[in-house]
Amino acid sequence: MRTNESAKENWIEMIKQSWTWGKLTQEERTKFLDLLEHPCSAVVIKGTYNQRWEACEALYHTFLEGLGYTPLDWRETPSTKTTFYELNYKTYGEQVKPLQITDKTHATRLTRAVKNDHRNKDVKLTKVELITTEMRID
Repeated sequence: MRTNESAKENWIEMIKQSWTWGKLTQEERTKFLDLLEHPCSAVVIKGTYNQRWEACEALYHTFLEGLGYTPLDWRETPSTKTTFYELNYKTYGEQVKPLQITDKTHATRLTRAVKNDHRNKDVKLTKVELITTEMRID
């Protein structure tokens, strides 16, 4: 049942599903929940259900601002991008183990040399880009 008194508890259940809550440390979560129980919070969390909900929203937003919150990429681990080149070909009809080369110029030169050898077929140079991002598991 949606009563004025249940607004704060309903709001807490909702915010625990948010992505920003997921980015908080356990200590920050505890501090925020303690903040909601602080006597000063009771001064602003009052009124109708909607007014109480909005007061919780304002307190949470202010708390996040204090932690340096920004709407995009907040606390995201930067991605790393790795590029290499893979040379595939067959010699005398047999697939050669793919060669991985990190330098574009070397990869291009080697590909030309492999293509110029009449024993080699199906010569293909592929650019490979790997984007790695750390996963956070709670």
